Amino acid sequence: MSFSTQVKTEICRTQPRRRCCVRAACYGFACFGKYFDSKGVVLHTERAMIAQQAQHLYRRLGIKSSITEKQRQDGVIYEFAVKEPVYVWKLLEEFGRTQPDGQLHLDKSLLECPDCRAAFLGAAFLCCGVVMDPAKEYSLEFVLFKETLAQDLYELLCEMGYEPKRARRQYSFVLYYRASEQVTDLLTLMGATNASLELINQKIYKELRNKTNRITNCENANIDKILNASQAAIENLKFLQENQRFATLPDELRQVAQARLSHPEYSLAELGQLLNPPLGKSGVSHRLRRLAQIAQDCRIQDKQQNQKKEG
Repeated sequence: MSFSTQVKTEICRTQPRRRCCVRAACYGFACFGKYFDSKGVVLHTERAMIAQQAQHLYRRLGIKSSITEKQRQDGVIYEFAVKEPVYVWKLLEEFGRTQPDGQLHLDKSLLECPDCRAAFLGAAFLCCGVVMDPAKEYSLEFVLFKETLAQDLYELLCEMGYEPKRARRQYSFVLYYRASEQVTDLLTLMGATNASLELINQKIYKELRNKTNRITNCENANIDKILNASQAAIENLKFLQENQRFATLPDELRQVAQARLSHPEYSLAELGQLLNPPLGKSGVSHRLRRLAQIAQDCRIQDKQQNQKKEG
């Protein structure tokens, strides 16, 4: 089951309690279905549960409807419809539309309470909403094909504190969210609380994974830095050994040199703990710099001697 299907299944299981909220949900199905005019209401959906939810809620208003399966090339379409004249007239009375033809605008007076708005948005999402799997990205959209309804829904969402972004895609008008907090809040509002919790868990998982990756990358970078510095120090020390200058080093430098040669993977702080007496990181670093300088001076001396011999 896709995450979007999971969300819609959960919304369908959320039943409005008050009659005004049932009417608001039915109004949502009417506005965002295939059409709503003097001939009635028709909603097309690929999910039987959505058609059944619409039928159940309309029945609670005393309005009879039908569900018909229609075979299409790309699969089955379920058509929910209210077409019998007596019930068409009843639903028009419920929604206060005695002249339903023409441009359709949202009538906010039908959304009497905050729960009415939640039920209305839930029905709208069942008709034209889609949400992405939070494991991939945070995204929730309402895809509409009527500009007036898109504008009215945009204004309603803004009034409720859920201002969406807007986009035009060929023949559709899209209201969308990409922030995880907005998607979570909307899912909770529409009744998909389990899906909302799953999104929160996914967000926590992603944050922990990213934090772990950052720590690992930082540790790897530090290890590389230690190894690079260690390799340079070892080259200097081996040069001193090969040129019989190792034995002439002061005791404190020879001790550090031997520790570095024996433990090339150790950090400066770890090397310091091997010394007697133990030495801090800055002290070890200072002695290694002195060794590097001695090695450099020896190289210069050797070069100068070679030049004299050649001359």
